Amino acid sequence: MPLALLLILISITFITMKGSRILMTLYAVDLGAGPFETGILFALYGLFPLLLAIAAGRLADRFDNRLLMYWGLGTYTVSLVLPYFFPSLATLYFVAPLWGFTSMLWVVATQNLVGVLSTTETRTRNFSYYSLGESTGSVIGPIAVGLSIDTFSHVPTFLLVAVIPAVCGLTVAFKRDLYPSTATVGSGTQAPRNMKDLLALPAMRNALLSNAAVMTGLDLFNLYMPIYGHSLKFSATTIGLIMGAFGVAAFVTRLFIPPITKRYGERAMLAGAFIISGVAFMAFPLTTSAPLLAASAFLLGLGLGCGQPLSMILSFNAGPPGRSAEAISMRLAVSYGAHVFVPPAFGVIGAAVGGVATIFWTCAAIMGCGSWINRSAAVAAEHKEKS
Repeated sequence: MPLALLLILISITFITMKGSRILMTLYAVDLGAGPFETGILFALYGLFPLLLAIAAGRLADRFDNRLLMYWGLGTYTVSLVLPYFFPSLATLYFVAPLWGFTSMLWVVATQNLVGVLSTTETRTRNFSYYSLGESTGSVIGPIAVGLSIDTFSHVPTFLLVAVIPAVCGLTVAFKRDLYPSTATVGSGTQAPRNMKDLLALPAMRNALLSNAAVMTGLDLFNLYMPIYGHSLKFSATTIGLIMGAFGVAAFVTRLFIPPITKRYGERAMLAGAFIISGVAFMAFPLTTSAPLLAASAFLLGLGLGCGQPLSMILSFNAGPPGRSAEAISMRLAVSYGAHVFVPPAFGVIGAAVGGVATIFWTCAAIMGCGSWINRSAAVAAEHKEKS
């Protein structure tokens, strides 16, 4: 019961988390922001989580998951409401880092709880369920936001998306006794808190590098697909449907993570997922057709859709006893680091080359590197098992 309720709340909150970023991008573009300005917004979204994610993970390991859940959803709700009362681009620059920080608190606590409430045998399955909730949000969030923008305009939509974390926060408060206050047990909680110890683990380094490639792909898709769609004069609903196609594919591919990883392993599946993602990124600039873009987004969802849960599983499993939340938070720090550095860097590229083709094709090359890293790791693991 505790895990089932947690997974339901995670699925619901991801509707807002996924939808709000699309809302932020489309509202900024509507206010006249270009690729560089929207890139800065995405960078601000990841700034505080980059700096504080590891500290949040240590807090969850040593003290209280529920504290992160309360503060995360409560403050996230307040920050979502602010653009409704102060509608301007300056407000977006103020709330973007708050959205990133407060949603990070919720994600650290819930990802760690999913791992802690699972056994070794059920962990891959339960993290797949977690990822299915995320992909559900990736489908419903952008589509709901697009419909709301076309119906009510941008500003009222901020108020609508704030309702979801508010309701989920109240649910967590009423059901707080279902969840352990601390995430770890035993002597492992006294382990030295040296990040270098975790980085020295080959499995952790592989997980972090893979996650960096995945997040680069996700950020560039979430940032540049709305911009590309807007340049093609697509409506917000059409853009939302294209983005939603990614979420549908992510949902589908995550259903097959347990059986495929059982047969081939996480790294081999990641290697194949990166190849599929690279093909999708190559296809984006080659069409201006909404159905074909949706099909390419669906293909990308099949690839990157399983990249997040697999890197999550690898990170949790690589963490020593008593440091699971810290390992999870290191992965999140990489994710938010991508939010900080990737959008502005590619925003400069986009402004310089005057189009998205170079950006998408560069991302395809990054996907190829991710495939090579995981293919090499999979071969090394296979040789180790045989020896």
